[in-house]
Amino acid sequence: MTNLDMIHQLRLELWNLSYNHWKTETLFSIKWWSMVALITISYIIWWVIVDKRRLSQILLFGSLISVCRITMDIFGNNTALWSYDIRLTPFSPSPFLHDFTVTPLALMVVYQYCHTWKKFLVWNVIVTGIISFVFFPILIKFGFLTFYSWNYFNSFILIFGFALLSRWVLLGVLKIEKNEYP
Repeated sequence: MTNLDMIHQLRLELWNLSYNHWKTETLFSIKWWSMVALITISYIIWWVIVDKRRLSQILLFGSLISVCRITMDIFGNNTALWSYDIRLTPFSPSPFLHDFTVTPLALMVVYQYCHTWKKFLVWNVIVTGIISFVFFPILIKFGFLTFYSWNYFNSFILIFGFALLSRWVLLGVLKIEKNEYP
């Protein structure tokens, strides 16, 4: 058996273990329903406060954040730096709560209200700090997430950087768009 065959076999075993755990212990549990509720409430609140006139721009910013977060989660999960103990779906990493909801929605609100770099930097620090030093510890305390070889500060630095990069890219795209189609 080659190394690739062994890796494939181990992935199959991991999938079977993960799927069975999700199906028998996670799906429809109180924690699972709590996650569904948090996701639903987050999107409802966001939809109420989002500036609908700038919706495509704000969604593009949030999409850039989501791409960065899912990349971070793929890396962290595959290198066993952390794990999601409660997942909405059986797939790992579980992107819905962190990558597609809390982080992008919160940072989209920051983007929406902060029109200058200075204001954006200040609020990015505040919101990223809340996500990293308040939200993640709560998730860990209640058994949704486990950090192994990771810490809150690392999360803060990466998410803060993702927000800066996403705003910089988006403003660059908007500038190109404005110059090309005045």
